[in-house]
Amino acid sequence: MSSEKEYMDLLERAYRIVTPKAQRRAEIPKLEVQNLPRRTVVANLGQIAKRLNRDPTHIAKFFQKELATPGMIDGDALILTGERTQKVVEAVYERYLKFYVICPVCGSIDTVLQKEERIYVLRCTACGAVTPVKPL
Repeated sequence: MSSEKEYMDLLERAYRIVTPKAQRRAEIPKLEVQNLPRRTVVANLGQIAKRLNRDPTHIAKFFQKELATPGMIDGDALILTGERTQKVVEAVYERYLKFYVICPVCGSIDTVLQKEERIYVLRCTACGAVTPVKPL
């Protein structure tokens, strides 16, 4: 009988530890997309990169490659050549999150992108999982 109580205590302790980390998944910042004549601007790229713990140039390269368009970083903003709808830009952002941010094991966004030898790996700070990712 005492082992059942121990089990329940341990389970409750695990929920207290894991639940706050799982809730952080909801903290994924939203894109602020503005359409200008012949340009698309992601106004809050710097804040997104800071929250996701990524280099803004890495995110910018991914957007440029996926949208097949040149672009540049100006302060906190990413300026892409050509007009893209918000839906298209958000779809690219979702792909970036899936490939380079979200832990495939626990779903946390608290990850670090590291280069180990010649391979890029996604290291989760929540569960400790290490997953190889494709380079850009």
